[in-house]
Amino acid sequence: MIETISLREIYGILKNRIRLILTVTIVAMIITALVSYYLVTPIYQTSTQLLISQQRGEVVVDSQSIEADLQLVATYSEIIKSPVILEQVISQLGLEMSYEELQGKVNVEIAESSQLLNITVMDADPAVAVGIANKTAEIFEAEIIELMNVDNVSILSPAVVTESQAPVSPNPPLNILLSAIVGLLIGMAMAMILRYLDTTLRSEEDVQNVLGIPVLGAISPMNEEEDIPANEPIAFKRREA
Repeated sequence: MIETISLREIYGILKNRIRLILTVTIVAMIITALVSYYLVTPIYQTSTQLLISQQRGEVVVDSQSIEADLQLVATYSEIIKSPVILEQVISQLGLEMSYEELQGKVNVEIAESSQLLNITVMDADPAVAVGIANKTAEIFEAEIIELMNVDNVSILSPAVVTESQAPVSPNPPLNILLSAIVGLLIGMAMAMILRYLDTTLRSEEDVQNVLGIPVLGAISPMNEEEDIPANEPIAFKRREA
């Protein structure tokens, strides 16, 4: 038999367990704040922007040359993340990481319908991220002449270190907000579970629901300090129909 529950009963259960719900929520928020601020290593992000244009020395600009440059952009984005470029970055900067590790830190984004490439680097040290981004751009600018026999790459905007640069992850305020929501839901779920694990009959409605018979009367609350003689009858409160 499936037991139904009304919204009023749910409200009553949650109200009775409000301390539990708030405790779970607050604990979740505190743990998340401690982890976000003190245990998780902050990650910084920086970018260097490249311009892909006609070969230097050419002055004629037409739609076909621009279209050709746009097609090269996709090819260039793959070359930037290739071992030809990144292994030189590791060597020249003296990085203690493998090619695969560096490749995971470097992302190349193609600006939509433009001749711009953004080399984005993420690292725990903002200065290291800037160094990797700029060195990758410099090496690519030099190597593309030999690889593609073209000289059409220019560094438009190098990466720089700023004093007020904030990490991109973690995001403590967002994490704390999400943990508050999750903690609230967990607390409410625990309140409902504890209520249904509690078999105590607390009201006339509980007795009627469990036994399936109408309640004829209820014993009035008694003061523990009140001394009632053993031979004195106890008054019952008849339930009105």
